[in-house]
Amino acid sequence: MKILVLSNLYPPDVIGGYEQGCKQAVDALRARGHEVRVVTSAPRKPVPPESHVVRTLQLSEVWNEYMFHHSSPVTSHLVETESHLVNAYNVHALSREIDEFQPDVAYVWMIVGIGGLGLMATFQHLGIPWLWHLMDDVPLSLCRLGGECVATLLREVDRQLDGRFLACSRQLIDEIEAGGFGLRPDVEVVPNWVVGNAPPERTRFFEPDADETLRIVAAGQINRNKGADQIIETAARVRDRGHDRFTIEFFGNLDDAYFPALVKAREVQDQVIFRGFKPQAELGRLFLDRDVFFFPTWPREPFAFAPLEAAWRGCVPLISQVCGNAEWFVHGVHCLKAERHPDIFADAIAAILDGTTRLEPIARRAAAVIGRDFHLDTQILTIERSLNRVARRGRSVEPGTSGDAYRMALLAEKLTRVLVQESLPVA
Repeated sequence: MKILVLSNLYPPDVIGGYEQGCKQAVDALRARGHEVRVVTSAPRKPVPPESHVVRTLQLSEVWNEYMFHHSSPVTSHLVETESHLVNAYNVHALSREIDEFQPDVAYVWMIVGIGGLGLMATFQHLGIPWLWHLMDDVPLSLCRLGGECVATLLREVDRQLDGRFLACSRQLIDEIEAGGFGLRPDVEVVPNWVVGNAPPERTRFFEPDADETLRIVAAGQINRNKGADQIIETAARVRDRGHDRFTIEFFGNLDDAYFPALVKAREVQDQVIFRGFKPQAELGRLFLDRDVFFFPTWPREPFAFAPLEAAWRGCVPLISQVCGNAEWFVHGVHCLKAERHPDIFADAIAAILDGTTRLEPIARRAAAVIGRDFHLDTQILTIERSLNRVARRGRSVEPGTSGDAYRMALLAEKLTRVLVQESLPVA
């Protein structure tokens, strides 16, 4: 198959696991003999060129928190419309790639930041069948302006879009459908995955009677949604119960001074350490020498990659009881789950420290099931089958032209700008 992949970012230019997952799927499809072209945004820092990756799209400033906090409502709304609704330049760039590449199917990933709805409309206008891989509530996000969902826009998008979906968890499907966007029956659940060769079998596990330090690790975005404050508060509660033989290492970019200040305020500088960003491969090696992966994420977490990668290496995940990851694994069998509260997480860690909970059997079972059922070598078969099914639909009988798509995008872009400028006061 000729597969055109659309993603707002593409490694090494990333925000999180969504973009990493895209590259892993692309690499696997290419290894299986498919011709793949990735269309993505110009990187925010220079990256090496790749023959199958076209980095020409414009990425909006929608993730620039400083800009949003210091801009007028009109400015921030204009950035959002460019990010979510339509960017005529990107429609032109995508249409050009479609005309040149002539794909059998489009494989869509995260498209916030590049005028996602306009690009989906381009696929439909040009008659390109598409499969959309969802690892977040992207269809809902594209219909939000100023943090609120535009109900009339959402209803029309739900009515007009005609394709198939993959989703990383049932929780995510339920969230999107509860928000007013229908996925069923054209959706299939494909869990996130690990990649590469099996890690060496772990031989060392935490033993409370051996006077060892329990080594806990957290990795990813350091913010409240992912539970950074929960981790610090948990550390204080464990320490206050008389346990001091543990450390919690954060790996990730630290952009908020609140968290180091909280560590100091709770006096857990000896327990909580910020290690900075580490590449995925280096994190994998670190997991082999850590005991617990602490992931007290918020309830709407779709399905994070890092707890899977840690568990595959014998580092037992301690995760929120309600999140996308939790629906796939059994408490006390493949992971540890707890209600999202520092006192409850402290109970779980104290049980490990006093020997009530033993990590070795959980670690061994988790590593085995992830290597068997959650490896990309297994999931790529479902992805490939879904792409084939969509591609067999073929192009629309009377698709539109790329010129028409661009003209409509220009009109839509100008219209949305006028509507925003006329509806909001200038600060």
